[in-house]
Amino acid sequence: MPANRAARPALFALVRATLLAASLVLPAALLPATAYAQQALRVIPADAARAKLVLAAQSPSAPQSATLDGKTVGVAPGLRLFGTDNQLLPIGAVAGQKLPVRFKLDLYGQLLTAWVLTEQEQKAAQ
Repeated sequence: MPANRAARPALFALVRATLLAASLVLPAALLPATAYAQQALRVIPADAARAKLVLAAQSPSAPQSATLDGKTVGVAPGLRLFGTDNQLLPIGAVAGQKLPVRFKLDLYGQLLTAWVLTEQEQKAAQ
């Protein structure tokens, strides 16, 4: 039997132990990075007004509309609605819900951008 063949099981055991140790240590090392990534930085313009937003259900026969603190406004064709995690929300998924937001209107007075506020942002704004 060649000399290197006898050393193979020991080498494989060493490689296996190294991989096992790396698989246990690597997730723990990534935890701080994961926690940091979850705290996304939200840049909401200082001049964005606050309101309670209710988006009307979409209708094929009528233009999209929204209610901001009881006042009906049109919805701009490129409306961007950011959730509390700063991800874009589909308009149909939140239609009819009363959402605390900060918002910007376009030149025509239509809702252009809205940010759904977290509880901390709501408390900080009061």
